[in-house]
Amino acid sequence: MFNPAMIVTRPSLLLLAVVAAAMLAPVPASAQFGREPTACMRIATTYAETLVEVGEIGPLVETQARALAVLDEIAARGEVEPFDRLQEAEALLRGRDLWDAAREIRRVDRLVDNSASVVAGWRGLYCPSAVPTGAAGLEGQARCDALSAIFVDRLRIDNPTPQQIRAREARESERQTILKARTTRADRDDLLQLWRMRSEAFETLMTLERARVLQEAAAQLMLRTGEAGCLNGETT
Repeated sequence: MFNPAMIVTRPSLLLLAVVAAAMLAPVPASAQFGREPTACMRIATTYAETLVEVGEIGPLVETQARALAVLDEIAARGEVEPFDRLQEAEALLRGRDLWDAAREIRRVDRLVDNSASVVAGWRGLYCPSAVPTGAAGLEGQARCDALSAIFVDRLRIDNPTPQQIRAREARESERQTILKARTTRADRDDLLQLWRMRSEAFETLMTLERARVLQEAAAQLMLRTGEAGCLNGETT
């Protein structure tokens, strides 16, 4: 539904700046593996803080889910000409509710995309990998690094649910049906355009739902590293 503009927002610039600074900062003699002791944690917590500051993502998910449901309902009206269905769908996307939500949805979408920069920065500094035991039995900065590693692992791994996989497969199957249908070229083009709009809406919804999960993980990281005293420089 929304085609996110290729614009780096201020939070994105801040995040990329922190990653670059952590990789280029002068290295004290006591640093391990050529990095500042807190450099890895800062990469994770800076991104986590940005995610938390986005605010409530739930309303965006609900708005997007409603829009997708209406788009699917419009597409299912076989008695209506494809061109008329397409016109109705386009009018829906120009509606005030979706227009107002578009900016925030683009912001969240871009922030999720930037998680790849966090993962790359983490690897670039040879930061510790997440382990099955997590942060159990660790204290101080070692505990915070382990918590950060768990969070970065969540950023790295995007496992769609079986329901999401089936939904994607169903939409692709629908596209193949449209391509093979015996109809006019104009009707096929309209149906394909409507399919693309619905598919973009679906993928945007999946991104928002992932952002909500990551935001919850980010809040937990900020809470637990704060409790460990890492965010205020109280650990060594």
